[in-house]
Amino acid sequence: MKHLAIIVAKMAIRIGKLLKRGSVLPGRLASKIDKKIMYKLELPNLVIAVTGSSGKGGTTSLVAESLRSNGYKVAHNISGSNLNDGILTTLLEYSNLNGKLKVDAVVLECDERYVKYVFPAVKPNYVVVTNITRDQPPRHGNFDLVYEEIRKGLTNDMHLILNADDPYMQKFALEFDNITYYSIDKNKYVTKTSLFENLNLVYCPKCHHKLTYKYYHFENIGFYECKCGLKHPNSKFNVTHIDYDNKEIIINGNIVKIDMPLLYCIYNTLAAYSILSMIGIDEERVSELINENQKENLKQYNSLKMNDRLVYILNNKNENSTSFNQSLLSANRDKGIKTLVIGWKEISRRYEFNDLSWLYDISFEIFKDKDIENVLCVGIQKYDIATRIKIAGIDQNKIKCFDNLEEATIFLKNETKENIYAILNFDYVEPFTKLVEEGNND
Repeated sequence: MKHLAIIVAKMAIRIGKLLKRGSVLPGRLASKIDKKIMYKLELPNLVIAVTGSSGKGGTTSLVAESLRSNGYKVAHNISGSNLNDGILTTLLEYSNLNGKLKVDAVVLECDERYVKYVFPAVKPNYVVVTNITRDQPPRHGNFDLVYEEIRKGLTNDMHLILNADDPYMQKFALEFDNITYYSIDKNKYVTKTSLFENLNLVYCPKCHHKLTYKYYHFENIGFYECKCGLKHPNSKFNVTHIDYDNKEIIINGNIVKIDMPLLYCIYNTLAAYSILSMIGIDEERVSELINENQKENLKQYNSLKMNDRLVYILNNKNENSTSFNQSLLSANRDKGIKTLVIGWKEISRRYEFNDLSWLYDISFEIFKDKDIENVLCVGIQKYDIATRIKIAGIDQNKIKCFDNLEEATIFLKNETKENIYAILNFDYVEPFTKLVEEGNND
């Protein structure tokens, strides 16, 4: 059955490439023929997996491309298909008919709810958990449930690479010993009090007393300690300097580029740096590899001009308040007057629920006493967005609602004067970018 499953999958992969489709179907067909096919594959000695609520794709892509630049042949689910069938498709694409992968390393992005199914079969040497946050509430419930799903797939022989600045990651340290940490040192961007009063963990995962902080980077991310003795662990890989203007950071004395001037991009890059160093590549060489392969992703973050004004377009996945708050943090660094644009075409393509609970975990309140020219709310939930903005304490006379981006862009061009921060779901990023670029040609 194994050989038949592999042959069918490879035929489906070839057809899919011709049709520019098929990142999931080949794996699904193979698993229907042989339910244990993933267990029967022979993987290389180096298997790296990245999971968590966000940051998986950016981290794995940087690791995979850096390894390739260093001479490795790599299997990587670059399409982003990170459930069982998508991962199986990737593995089968690189295997021979006997199921042996013809690569030096496997780098996998794995959905946090599917770790328990994938990891027992692929047995990764190194596992990065980027974060566990309130992401897609109808699907995930809460972060404690997600933690349990990840924990089920882990074993003590897997080397965990974790963010020391995130106290929730200390839950893993209560059960596993083989851990290496990365973190960001105190810098000019830290705050003594939290700017974001949302629902991420601020209580000790060991004794459940409230944590105390020396400083915050973002939300519950910072330098923390508890009276029970749990505290921010020592890190092997540390960011000691951040330069958002030049998109550079310093890690362990090495200058490293970041693809976007956003905090989560620093953490993704730091995680990739940690992995590449842990597998034995010299750190100076690691910084060279990352700098060679750190590419701008204009679909995630773009800056351009419209009528001689700066327009920043930030892609945010709906239903993830932490991701959205990162964009607010970026906009908050701009001390000038600004207009915000917020909207989406649909909340989710995964299910029919129009859940908006996550909208109330976003800390729009940080702009309550700031110089906001306007807030433009766009799309099918424009009035829901407007209501949330009003509750945050922003002057309701500055809140405008539009059915579509075309109407909103006309208003931006004719009725506003200051810089623009468009924080949009991915389904609005490309059309809004085109409308702004058209404005440059007027």
